[in-house]
Amino acid sequence: MKKEVLSLAIVAAAFTFVSCSGNAESNVEGTDSTATEQVAEGETAATNPFPWDFPQDVKLDAEPGQMALAPYTFYPGAVKDGKDLTTATLIFYNSQLQEVGDKTSKMGGDQIPNALIIPLDKDAKAKKGDILLTWWQSGSGLERAIVKDASNPAEPIVDYLDLDYSDDPAKPGMAQKHGDKQLKPGSFNVLTDGEWQPGAQIACKKDNRWMVATLIRVEGDKVLAYCQGARVEAYNKADVKLVPFKENIKAGDVVWGRFATTYQPDYKVTKVDNELGRVWVEHNDRTEVKSICEVTKVLE
Repeated sequence: MKKEVLSLAIVAAAFTFVSCSGNAESNVEGTDSTATEQVAEGETAATNPFPWDFPQDVKLDAEPGQMALAPYTFYPGAVKDGKDLTTATLIFYNSQLQEVGDKTSKMGGDQIPNALIIPLDKDAKAKKGDILLTWWQSGSGLERAIVKDASNPAEPIVDYLDLDYSDDPAKPGMAQKHGDKQLKPGSFNVLTDGEWQPGAQIACKKDNRWMVATLIRVEGDKVLAYCQGARVEAYNKADVKLVPFKENIKAGDVVWGRFATTYQPDYKVTKVDNELGRVWVEHNDRTEVKSICEVTKVLE
């Protein structure tokens, strides 16, 4: 079962056609975009361990033993294999922090850049209707979820927003198959609309298109984004917009909706279920059910 879930997570992350490309032409202090050199046959070329145009001196407000999300299973191997990290698959999984350092911290036995680590609040409490950053606790991988029952605020019952939802009772989606999940203590952060916090939904401007992404971190005027295809990209903050989780969207509205890796205009809203965190839309003569992460009016 574990192998099946891991395969599902990898397939889901790699399903989309392209990633959000960022603005990584210039590198931060301590990196070198020409780090890959010619090597002897049979050897692996060196790779730039932090190629993104984003600060590396990120301090984590965390301690050893605290849960966190990071690409700790993919990042070390990609570096070792000499892969270009701007195009590599870097799926964010959950694990405990083993050590916390100034620029890197230890997870899974390896040092990971702090900029790629999202600590989870060990004392987090939720209430009904909250949007949370967590992981798929009957599987794996970074997920956002909506709280359905907060009778125990430290262990709320949620539905996952980043899993597909089906409107066909005979063919339930992954969100329904894995719904009503009770989260473990210290396994989530509560997200707030309008705040540039890890897990926020964002739209990143590239080549006059709005790319779908999740915020990893913001420092000054730079944004690190978790894009479709499980790729990490850097953007200028001026080219990024926050997508609200609790926007005032109602039936009859025309909104931007997610299509593959981008937000596209002209989706007509036919129904909204705020408790489920789902929006029914019509587009090109088709009816689709999207999560609140996938529709917005802020891009108009």
